[in-house]
Amino acid sequence: MTAQNTMPPFSQIDIAPTAALILGLELPKLDGRPIESAMAWGCKNVAIIIIDSLGYDLLMWLLPTLENMRALSIEGQLLCATAVSNHTTVAIASILCGLLPEHHGILDKAGAKESRIKSLPEIAAASGQSCAVIMEQNGADVYQGLIEIVRGIPDSIPPQDFDKEACRMTCQALLERPRLLVSYFIGIDKSVHLGRGREGIREAALLIDRCIGEIVRTADDETLFILCGDHPIHAGPLKRTREPYCVAMILAKGRNLTGFR
Repeated sequence: MTAQNTMPPFSQIDIAPTAALILGLELPKLDGRPIESAMAWGCKNVAIIIIDSLGYDLLMWLLPTLENMRALSIEGQLLCATAVSNHTTVAIASILCGLLPEHHGILDKAGAKESRIKSLPEIAAASGQSCAVIMEQNGADVYQGLIEIVRGIPDSIPPQDFDKEACRMTCQALLERPRLLVSYFIGIDKSVHLGRGREGIREAALLIDRCIGEIVRTADDETLFILCGDHPIHAGPLKRTREPYCVAMILAKGRNLTGFR
């Protein structure tokens, strides 16, 4: 099963409006649109899990070995979504504000700190909702003083240690029952850039899948999980070389699962 040759009906810019719909928030400007089928589960909280380099083609290749993400995709929705950029910071900005790159203008971490565009966590926190952001240190610094729970992880540590720490911090944050949580995993992307090949990518994905299992089991039964890639793999043997460039997006109610591990 591979990405189609026509542009898919969904995009990364649909994530913020979908989360806003669940949280009862109004975003000032949007290029995306809410995925209204997500309302069917009756969730009140949202956990957005961003997995670096989780392209749609890659997930299709990995999915038979990923027990937890496979369970989420079976019980929920597995979507092929247009990637708005090949760069992590640009894509994450679009994921969290619902705007195309040409409209949010955030090209790097410095731009994210200086931008006047309000992201979903900032808007949720300003409305009185508790929020948590767990990501690499520079990205987390953008949210210091703006939201309730901010946890930064140095990206200088080995990628498997980064992802284990992201898992631990995410589970810890979920015990405080935030309305919105954003978490970020880097292992797949780092494996690609370190030239670890297919088995190295699979190993990184299996670790992230185990983390997803722990995270879902920690969340309450009113949480909508949105798992998404930031961009497809852009190096190595699994690089996609033609359009459309798509990421995987999984929407599911975490406790609405059977056979979950």
